[in-house]
Amino acid sequence: MRLLSFLVIAACLLSGCATIHQELAKDSAIKFYIQGLIYESSGDFDSALFSYQKSLKKNPENTFLLRKIGKILLKNKKYKEAEIVFRQVSSLNPDEAENFLNLGMANFFLKSYGSAISNIERGLKIKEYPSYRVVLCDLYVITGQYDKAAKSYKILLESFPSNFLLQYNYGLLLERTGKNIEAEAAFLETVKLQPNFAAAYLKLASIYNEQDNVESAIKYYNRAIEISPLEPAGYEGLVQLYISRKMLEQADLTLSEAEAKKIDSAGINQMLGLVRFQKQKYEDAEVYFRRALKFGENSMLWFNLGITYDKLNRKADMEECMRKSIKIDGTNHLALNYLGYSLLLENKNIDEALALIQKAIKIEPENGAYLDSLGWAYYKKGKYKLAEKYLTAAERKELDPEIYEHLGYLYYRMNDPVRAIYWWIRCLELTPKQEISEMVKKAKQQISSKK
Repeated sequence: MRLLSFLVIAACLLSGCATIHQELAKDSAIKFYIQGLIYESSGDFDSALFSYQKSLKKNPENTFLLRKIGKILLKNKKYKEAEIVFRQVSSLNPDEAENFLNLGMANFFLKSYGSAISNIERGLKIKEYPSYRVVLCDLYVITGQYDKAAKSYKILLESFPSNFLLQYNYGLLLERTGKNIEAEAAFLETVKLQPNFAAAYLKLASIYNEQDNVESAIKYYNRAIEISPLEPAGYEGLVQLYISRKMLEQADLTLSEAEAKKIDSAGINQMLGLVRFQKQKYEDAEVYFRRALKFGENSMLWFNLGITYDKLNRKADMEECMRKSIKIDGTNHLALNYLGYSLLLENKNIDEALALIQKAIKIEPENGAYLDSLGWAYYKKGKYKLAEKYLTAAERKELDPEIYEHLGYLYYRMNDPVRAIYWWIRCLELTPKQEISEMVKKAKQQISSKK
């Protein structure tokens, strides 16, 4: 009986000790959790993480704490560790949407886009979260799944039809996929919801410009300028429209307006240079192209500066600019052909010239000007049959007195003065040139001497 009583008492004591131990562990876990909250609220994420992890040791399957830890790991850009934590949470609680959404975000930052899409889709099937739906739209765009992106935007717009940014982004997606009519409608809805959103007016102007609806394009570019008078984009778009339609006076006026407002950008300076170049004010063009270069180099900018130097008869500077243009973009066929043909005109580095022109032809095989350059390169190398092949191909592509001139020289060199005269006469019909007139006389004399 005494032994039984002792065992009962011992059991009670042991039970009480276990309960006390559990309570102490619980108190300790709460203490570390509260510490973590304090650290997190003050922005000390490292200390918060340490405290949450201490708390988690007391209850290792606490999914709430695990999510807290995972989110801090995301904030600290420890994406792989966060992914591991969120996988654990998802395995412990597979019915909660947020777990898969968090895991999807970790996948997203790790650029594991397929897994990100899969997990976010899974989470959104359980419960809809608009913020994650937006991320999913971006993921669809990143991975080229434009139809799915469009459907996802429609889901968002059904819930938030008055959100102008959603309308705008939907418009961007439609424009990207070539659905300009639908994009136009989305951008029009955007400006209806937010009349002072300049970016949407710029997009509308661009669409109308592509549709050759010049009046509407000008209207919306001017509206964007009115809303954001110190932003260069509106001026740049409007000037590009004017230049493309040879409306140089209007382009000049718009650029003068931008200059008066001290708007200084690469685009504005480059377009100022282009307008001055087209007006044959080459010294002014050089100044503006040089200013544009201060904002950063690009292949076309060096090309434009190079042709400006060519007009100023600064051949060495032109060649340097073309080489810089090609170094930045080896596929810039304009620069490749221009430099190659310039070397031919100066009768130097013929092999290099040929190689440059051949590269341009590979990119633009049907370009008549490039075919002419290639034919002239073969002429310079004495390969007359190849020269004839490419010059005649060029003649079929372009109505160009220079091609006719080259064909004349080729046939003259091939001892065929009759055909030489034919092509030179065609050249003179388009461009009177004393040198060619003299060559016609020589060819006629050659025919007479044969008789």
